[in-house]
Amino acid sequence: MNKRISISIYFLFFVLLVLNQKPLYAQAADEELAAQYYSNKEYAKAADMYERLLSKNQKSVYFYDNLLNSYLALKEYNEAEKLCKKQSKRFERQVLYQVDIAYVQRIQQEDQKAVNQINKLIQNLRPNEIEIFELAKALEKRNEKAFSVQTYLKGRKLLNNELAFAGELAGMYHDLNDTKMMVEEYMNALVLDAGTVEEVQGILQNTLSDFEVLKQALLKKTKQYPDRTVFNEMLIWMHVQKNEYSMALIYAKAIDKKFREEGRRIIDLGFLAMANEQYEAAIQIFKTVSGMGSDKPFYSYAKSAELDARSKKILSGNYTKEELQILATEYNLLLSELGRNPGTAATIRSLANLEAYYLNNYKNAISLYEEIINMPRVDRILQANCKLDLADFYVMQGEVWEALLLYGQVDKDFLQEPLGQEAKLRNAKLSYYLGEFEWAKAQLDVLKTATTQLIANNALELSLLIQDNTVDSNLEPLQLFAKADLNFLQKNFTLAISQLDSLRGLYPEHSLADDILFKKAQIYMSTKSYDKAAELFEKVYKEFGSDIMGDNALYELAKLNQKQLNNPKEALKLYETFIDKYPGSFFLTDCRKQYRILRGDQLN
Repeated sequence: MNKRISISIYFLFFVLLVLNQKPLYAQAADEELAAQYYSNKEYAKAADMYERLLSKNQKSVYFYDNLLNSYLALKEYNEAEKLCKKQSKRFERQVLYQVDIAYVQRIQQEDQKAVNQINKLIQNLRPNEIEIFELAKALEKRNEKAFSVQTYLKGRKLLNNELAFAGELAGMYHDLNDTKMMVEEYMNALVLDAGTVEEVQGILQNTLSDFEVLKQALLKKTKQYPDRTVFNEMLIWMHVQKNEYSMALIYAKAIDKKFREEGRRIIDLGFLAMANEQYEAAIQIFKTVSGMGSDKPFYSYAKSAELDARSKKILSGNYTKEELQILATEYNLLLSELGRNPGTAATIRSLANLEAYYLNNYKNAISLYEEIINMPRVDRILQANCKLDLADFYVMQGEVWEALLLYGQVDKDFLQEPLGQEAKLRNAKLSYYLGEFEWAKAQLDVLKTATTQLIANNALELSLLIQDNTVDSNLEPLQLFAKADLNFLQKNFTLAISQLDSLRGLYPEHSLADDILFKKAQIYMSTKSYDKAAELFEKVYKEFGSDIMGDNALYELAKLNQKQLNNPKEALKLYETFIDKYPGSFFLTDCRKQYRILRGDQLN
């Protein structure tokens, strides 16, 4: 054949093919139109479009699903069943179409037919993990969860593996409200992969209200798998959720002894107790480690942590000056025993904070902070935190320039890091105290996007305070408020109250009204006048609940009732109100946590 004629023939075939092929953009338009009909519940039109689309792309599960749902919406059950059977013949290995035959039968209330169809599928299973999984998932999709469980269990027998599909079964049992079997399967999942322990803990924490089922399952697993530490770790975790630290300690000691950790795991448990404000438990846990002997590697760490736990316990209650002085003596004795070095720098800092903020020993505090700041080879983050502590103390003493210098150093050394952002925030607060509102707001606006949520939240609140009260040329009200705020920080409480009362008298209708009440409540908290503080927090919430201080006031009022006023019923009610009224608040997470504790959910 002539080469030129051959090329012409091929070209002619190509042209004819193109002429008969619907352009891609037209097909895309058809898909969009079909989706629009489906979304608008115009199912007859949608069915017509999806019939054509599926005929051109028979593998599309998306087209198939929408066509099937359209038939069902139109109650065209015969067409629906025909579709499922046609697809199941086309794709014999894809069981989802065969499951959908039963699905359509269920909708027609032909339950026995549906059950027979599903049982047939399960009986015909082969020892193929993928096929077992696909059938179980297809059944789950059509809400046949009990049959999905049967599929997984049959699969275990076929594969001769009692632990197969543990995670999937746990999820199914959860949906079926079978708590005992759900827990059992999550334990099996841990046998398969101990690395999923945190994921399992998270699920159980949000699911279980009674840990007895978990306890029995864990004890069973510790006997079955004595070499698997994950189950002892889970027992520790479980008892922590219930605030049963003495029981948690028993299991922590067992693991610690088995692996010769010499107290490391027990130390971690102690810090967890401290984080959950279980100070007495923390003290006993740290004593366990120090009791192992002064020659052990965590002895010094445990002694320091024990004293810090005692300090937090005292400072969180109604302490006396005598108790504070005894505490300071104990810190000095401990430092005499352990020495003053980078390893005990954190203990020196704790003593410095005690001297500065509670005992008001100006010279002692500065000397201790500077000792750490100038200490060779000290941890740079600890050193920076001491600079911030010392700068705060300088602000309290009115030594502004010294404070600015230290804040600036930390900001420069930790630029764009959380510690640097904290330094910038405190610097901005100092500018605000001094009445330099424009400069302070510029710094605060930068911090609104800080990586730490607490810093971002505090920056936003102070920025809004400045913005809302500098809209006109009269800055005197905000200047007076900032001075009172500074006096509060400096513990000049009487003067601060006087300034706030004067401000309210001079400007009774000013937008600072809620801030004035809130600040007075904070002052009364510091002077342990809890009834007065509660009265003012409640007033802020009731009169200014929709303003920026509304959620702050309700949160503080709930905490006050829970801790200082010893009124858990009222606290529970206030937390419940908070969760309902302020779903976007920064304090929501802690409110939910405290609410669950007060309700007795056995959760931290």
